[in-house]
Amino acid sequence: MPSVGFSDLRGKLVGLRVFQSSDITAEYISWLNDPEVTRYSNQRFIHHNEESCRAYLASFAGSSNGFWSVYRLEDNKPIGTMTAYLVEYHGTVDIGIMIGCRDVWGQGYGQDAWNTAVDWFHSQAGIRKVTAGTMRSNRSMMRLLERSGMTLECVRPRQELLDGTPQDLCYFAKYND
Repeated sequence: MPSVGFSDLRGKLVGLRVFQSSDITAEYISWLNDPEVTRYSNQRFIHHNEESCRAYLASFAGSSNGFWSVYRLEDNKPIGTMTAYLVEYHGTVDIGIMIGCRDVWGQGYGQDAWNTAVDWFHSQAGIRKVTAGTMRSNRSMMRLLERSGMTLECVRPRQELLDGTPQDLCYFAKYND
């Protein structure tokens, strides 16, 4: 059974550092309340404040899950977050990403963060599979998953609603061969 000790990671463009209470800033909270940032996330249904963010951070304490702040290496500016939900018994981890700073969208920071996390998990003993899911209409995330070498495993047709329209949920995986 794997035991992952979440640590700070470094990619080519970004760093991932374990999320701390000091990362709960007005900017971070604004990302969570930005309808464009959370368009494809169930976070869009929640109004976030400092208290809700502290409660979310506390939910990781004592668990095998991880929460990272994503920051730009060139200036140490926080630009997003990543989460990882580990199922130790099965050697699987489901990861997610939010690049909240819209100024950096489309510049490769999200891809670098994603690839850094996936590669790190595959270097951890006992992790045999990394998974992620997204709505098919989330074209940016679909491309990110495909470019990272993940493959489509299954689709849950018309599973969720986006602006009242049923959306397929696409689930991807990358095995540690």
